[in-house]
Amino acid sequence: MNLSDPWNYEQFDAEAQRLYEAGDFDQALGLLKEALTRYPDSAELLVSLGYTRLAREEYAWARAAFAGVLRLDPEHEEALAGLGDVLLKLGDRAAAFQIFEGLIAMGYDQDVELMLCVGRSLLREGLLRRAERYFRLALAADRESPDAALDLAFTFYRDGDTEGALFWSREAVRLDPRFAEARALYGNVLYERGDFRGALTQLATIPVTDLADPIVAWRVVDLKRRLQDLPADAEELQPYLLALEELAPEPSPEDRLLAEVEARANGLTAGPGTGQLDLFGRPPDAPAVEVHRVRAPNGVVYEGDWDGIVRAMRNGSEEPGVSLADFMRNEAMRLQALTGIAVSWQTARAFLEDSARVGALEIER
Repeated sequence: MNLSDPWNYEQFDAEAQRLYEAGDFDQALGLLKEALTRYPDSAELLVSLGYTRLAREEYAWARAAFAGVLRLDPEHEEALAGLGDVLLKLGDRAAAFQIFEGLIAMGYDQDVELMLCVGRSLLREGLLRRAERYFRLALAADRESPDAALDLAFTFYRDGDTEGALFWSREAVRLDPRFAEARALYGNVLYERGDFRGALTQLATIPVTDLADPIVAWRVVDLKRRLQDLPADAEELQPYLLALEELAPEPSPEDRLLAEVEARANGLTAGPGTGQLDLFGRPPDAPAVEVHRVRAPNGVVYEGDWDGIVRAMRNGSEEPGVSLADFMRNEAMRLQALTGIAVSWQTARAFLEDSARVGALEIER
């Protein structure tokens, strides 16, 4: 792209949205900054800037961007929804709720995408009943919306209502038989309920090219081997095994070394007797540290106590700066959305044990 070309604000915005959807938030931000030097009063560009800042967790900057839009247009619905999301992140729930309810009063309850956007903001914060309200409004506006049905399914499952999750995920599949996320949730709910053949039917229907997480691929391989008595090297399993290699590749020697260095930097040990207390003499009344061993899908092995293992996993993630609680909560929500199985995040031990239960890692000791 040549920024010297006479692009209008709509072209800038379209390219920024393409970069945003591709996950390239840095490039999107840079492009939007350049565009706003040319079109400083563009509400569309400011809205995109706000959501890009929000994706980068730059909440104060996101709030300023949305506020700038609202100075130009006090009833701009996308800016209002974005500002409400920011306020939720900043802990001002009352103000966020007021904004969201104001959107309904303005007649935007008929805007399916906006209602889904608001509902997802609430769902991310664990405000399940409020999220359900907006997803139902979206469904009332469009009875044929598979996205609204699936969001309701996620909401019910996170609330422990597997019957509701089963009903709405099945409905999402009915509305869009090619909706991979809906089939994944539907199949995983069936799996949890013990309907393994039904689960395999749903999960195996998802095209391998649409698999976005290794958990579904693992389950298809596991269920095919168990229910169809296939050998580990069966030709039928090869596409899923190849997908696993792409989704959870084996780390290079350099990656393994880096993981080991990070683990040691975070107080993890390769076994008893290597900690600082052992080097300089452990006090006689000091409790023994229980060492565990966890293997991640990419082959990296973590050893140490539960908290230390989660800390090392967090430091090696795409969000090393978040708190341990936020890391576990975000990862638990991701796993639950993919597998349909609740994953605890209140303690490191519960988080790791539940992650192993859904097949996201292996606890070796």
